[in-house]
Amino acid sequence: MLFEAEQAAAEPTVTFPDDYPNSVRHFLLIGFLGMFIGAIVFFYMGISRKVNTVMHVLTFFIAAVSACSYYAEWAGLGVEYKTTDTTPRVIFWARYLDWVVTGPLILTDLALLSKSDTPTIISLVGNMVLYVICGLIGALTVAPYKYMWWVAGLIFLIIVFMLLLQRLNNAEGYGGDALKGLTWLTILVWIVYPIVWIVGSEGTGALGLSQEVGILTIADLIAKIGFGFYLLANVDAPESETVPLNQSSQQYV
Repeated sequence: MLFEAEQAAAEPTVTFPDDYPNSVRHFLLIGFLGMFIGAIVFFYMGISRKVNTVMHVLTFFIAAVSACSYYAEWAGLGVEYKTTDTTPRVIFWARYLDWVVTGPLILTDLALLSKSDTPTIISLVGNMVLYVICGLIGALTVAPYKYMWWVAGLIFLIIVFMLLLQRLNNAEGYGGDALKGLTWLTILVWIVYPIVWIVGSEGTGALGLSQEVGILTIADLIAKIGFGFYLLANVDAPESETVPLNQSSQQYV
């Protein structure tokens, strides 16, 4: 008992944000500022219209929730120093709280744009929530069990992608080129998340913490702020300029 107490006392105490590498703090701050500014712009774009839209409101909440998450992580909240794995890891569990809210909101925006029915929306949101939950449980678990959670989450994410592609090719042609661009933007950026999970702190730990945070911050800004500006630019466009996919080849006939 005395030896264990002495060993515990000899181990350095890790606290956040003091023990963050400088680059990690900078990336988290960049993420917060980008989301915060985006939330302000999206909010203004909504209230400056004669009639606000659900897409403007959802896009504001996407940026606002992410801004809160990044600020919490920058301040040292929502982060755990995991010592139960093969090597000590830094786990940002606050990002999963972010994703479990913002992921379904992004999918709801896409569903509204493609005028999806209620079962499709529920399926999209439900599978996204399950994907995030699997990722979180896996991040807090040790190998080999955590990799099973990663595989399960990947299956749910693939189902989300399949549903998005089905709505992209909807027979009614809703959404037009905007839906096509936003769907592929979302899919391509979201592919990054499970890859970074498996090579980052949650998985094998092959990727450095600074690189992991940097990649995810850039991906988040593209998936949320870039997505929001692209979406709202098309929502605010005159209706005469919005042409369904199956009518785009007939508009000049």
